[in-house]
Amino acid sequence: MADETGNYKKMLSDLIKKQMVMLGPNIALDKARKVPGLRLDDSGEVLEMDGDPRMILKGVANEYMTLSGQIAQMTLNTLLEKYPGVQNI
Repeated sequence: MADETGNYKKMLSDLIKKQMVMLGPNIALDKARKVPGLRLDDSGEVLEMDGDPRMILKGVANEYMTLSGQIAQMTLNTLLEKYPGVQNI
């Protein structure tokens, strides 16, 4: 489980950092920080996840998709390929 959580942390960090480039750091961080159980630093690195990592990932993805829909989905799909240990939401 610890290794699985590590995969989710890495993937979420990558997703947030990519969104910071596309949306700008303030918007990307604000959206990600709305998700309960997720704590990150100002560079977009996930520091802590409290709860089901799949639900946290889904929450972050939903926040970004409300802003940039298809672009966020494509970014997420690309990252899911990079992290085969992370289940698709």
